[in-house]
Amino acid sequence: MARSPKPPEDVWPQQHPPKVMGAELTDNLLWLLKQSFYFSLNSVNDAIAPHGVTTAQLGLLRRLTDEPGLSGAELARRLLISPQGVQLALTALERRGLVERRQDPQHGRILQAYLTDEGRAAVTAVFNDAVAAHQKVFGVLSVEEQTSLCTLLSRVVDQG
Repeated sequence: MARSPKPPEDVWPQQHPPKVMGAELTDNLLWLLKQSFYFSLNSVNDAIAPHGVTTAQLGLLRRLTDEPGLSGAELARRLLISPQGVQLALTALERRGLVERRQDPQHGRILQAYLTDEGRAAVTAVFNDAVAAHQKVFGVLSVEEQTSLCTLLSRVVDQG
């Protein structure tokens, strides 16, 4: 049984960093992405909390701004969250008077979600605070670096 040759020493460290206790976790790309995601999520949550809206609810509000009349199932697919999560968010937004649901005229069992006037006003204020938090998080990167990061991550996402 032939053993595969070891890569040259000058290539090995860059492709396979040494496994020092804990280093493989903190230097791992997926770990850094996860930490970046949670830092960004927490920053945005903190920024929009005074409005009484969560990031999941903000996603629904933004989507309904662009596509009024979506059903809960359509929202779940577009936002990549569970149908149960969408229903919880819609119910909370409906109770606050930001969203209303109406029966689909062609399919009576389907409920379509629409922003109310109050919901449209809330979207603007909440979204502005979310964008400011996002800019604060990613402000450590230049515009060119942010563009490169988006391009690189889009390539990863596009293969899935």
